Amino acid sequence: MCVKNVGRMDAYVRISAGLMMVSLGIMRHKGWMAALGSMKVAEGITRYCPVLDALNLSTFSDEELLDEAIGNCFIDIEEDDDDEFEELEHQCGCHHQD
Repeated sequence: MCVKNVGRMDAYVRISAGLMMVSLGIMRHKGWMAALGSMKVAEGITRYCPVLDALNLSTFSDEELLDEAIGNCFIDIEEDDDDEFEELEHQCGCHHQD
C-alpha cells in the first residue's frame, strides 16, 4: 500500500523542479527529461516516492508526522452546570478507544 512519505516542502520542490524539467525537455526535444520531470511532478502531487519507500525513509518534518498521527481526531469536551466536564462524542468517526 502506498503511504505518504514525501513532506510538504519536499513535495513543493518536486512539483516545481518537475515542471521545469518537463518544459526544458519539451523545448530541447529530450523525451527522457520530460518523462523524468513528469515522474517528479507525480511524486509531489501524490506525496509518495517509491525510492524513499524502498529505502524505508521519509521527508516529513516533525510537525507533519505529528499531524499525520493525530489527524483530525479530537474529543469534544463540554462544561456542565456543576463546573464538571463531560466528554462528548468524537467528531471524526475514528472509533478512538479511551
